[in-house]
Amino acid sequence: MTRYLVRRIALIVPTAFAASIVVFLVMRALPGDVALAILADTPHTVEIREALRDELGLNDPLVTQYLRWMASMMSGRFGGASLETGEPVGTIVGRQLSVTALLAAYTVAVSLLVAVPLGVAAAMRRGTVFDRAVQGFAAGSLAVPTVFASLLLVWVLLRLFRWSPPIIYSSPGEDLLEHAEIMIWPALLLAAAYLPHLLRVTRARLIDVLQSDYADAARARGLSELGVVVRHALPNATVALITVAGLQFGTLMSGALVVETVFGLPGLGRGIVHAALARDYPVVQSAAVVLVVLVLCANLLVDLAYAVVDPRVHYERRAS
Repeated sequence: MTRYLVRRIALIVPTAFAASIVVFLVMRALPGDVALAILADTPHTVEIREALRDELGLNDPLVTQYLRWMASMMSGRFGGASLETGEPVGTIVGRQLSVTALLAAYTVAVSLLVAVPLGVAAAMRRGTVFDRAVQGFAAGSLAVPTVFASLLLVWVLLRLFRWSPPIIYSSPGEDLLEHAEIMIWPALLLAAAYLPHLLRVTRARLIDVLQSDYADAARARGLSELGVVVRHALPNATVALITVAGLQFGTLMSGALVVETVFGLPGLGRGIVHAALARDYPVVQSAAVVLVVLVLCANLLVDLAYAVVDPRVHYERRAS
């Protein structure tokens, strides 16, 4: 296990490095000028704008800019300072990441609490009206784009209920009630796109197990249908459930870009959108690399979880 873990962690480095190059080049290819954005409301001349570009290092060769940014990342300064505000990028990303991490945790918790019981109930009532309703719910949730659902929900809350989430974000330690009010709707929207995959794989895997020979043998020994599900079907479905949860983590992060922007959450997704519009290169590049590393770490945790839930998995043997 140790050797496998070291190899997987070592693979994260070149992947993050490749992602950093792609993000760096994409940001430089976008139209717009960060110096012009900073001086937009200030009367200035071309000479002043070029002087600002020189001060920010934007006139340096691309290779020099990239190496300077990477040196800053590797030295612990996390990309230097924001071109827009001058605040350290590490402080910005750390503050935003805490909000996104809470949103992701709430989404996963809601998804599991809804998807697993519904998947079990649908598998135990296969072919019934309830089963078809659950499948319809899953298909409908996947069919509605997160952008449309977010805007529609905001419109419904404002027009029909005369209520909107708090404008200012509060952490759980500051005001738990306001924190719940501003986080509940984004978490539910993300869960609506995340849980259908978990629901469908839970249902499909349980149906396979319930039709297996050892499930019939368990029934023959007098075990109830619920007992077969709890003792045999669910443990066998856990590996598939973990796999889907890990594969969809990237989708969850991309959905955070949308809901955080619509609901005004000061998370990593909204921060990337704002920094991209302002052409704040260090913030976008550093935040994007953090997201890539998070997804890679999530996949690593999924692989390690296999060995916990399934003793038949031996990574040392596989790695050799």
